[in-house]
Amino acid sequence: MSTLIEILESLSGGSGVARRLDAGEMLFTTGDPVRSLFVVETGQLRLLRHTEHGATLTLHVAQPGEAFAEASLFSRTYHCDAAADVSSLVRAYPKRALLRALREDSGAALALTGHLARQVQALRGHIEFLNIKSARDRVLGYLHNHLSASAKHVELERTWKAIATEIGLTHEAVYRALAELERDGRIERDGKAVVLRKP
Repeated sequence: MSTLIEILESLSGGSGVARRLDAGEMLFTTGDPVRSLFVVETGQLRLLRHTEHGATLTLHVAQPGEAFAEASLFSRTYHCDAAADVSSLVRAYPKRALLRALREDSGAALALTGHLARQVQALRGHIEFLNIKSARDRVLGYLHNHLSASAKHVELERTWKAIATEIGLTHEAVYRALAELERDGRIERDGKAVVLRKP
């Protein structure tokens, strides 16, 4: 199965351009004209919307390999802000080239549609996951969802602080949940590996 970057490279004729962002740097802001579709290569991008009462809402946190603000392909302007949480590398694919290819290449259009459909499915699952009230159960659920092929341990690719953002908890709540799970014998931690034990 092709990766999203491979699909977009094919659709755009290899015209994707890499752009590096510093932590806190804005990629685009609400009202900016849409010229590109972006994919995170490294780092993490946060999509933000500001309410009329001054609150800031996080719409999505994009991780490596993910596209974001995909609906903007069919809009003149962006409807949110995109900011780098950490030093990040994104790849920009020209909107015009993508739309032209989608009209002309049904195979590539189906490949992209399939990828985006799977991404929507994953996001719906994530919304259900965020409805878990207990921090302990949410952390345990995250670990079960990321078990290795051996189904015995999880190899962490990111810090627990980054994972806390992904699962909608403070990093303090995550560390307390980990300590409780370890104390109860449900997990063992060894560096970046976490071994799960049966209850």
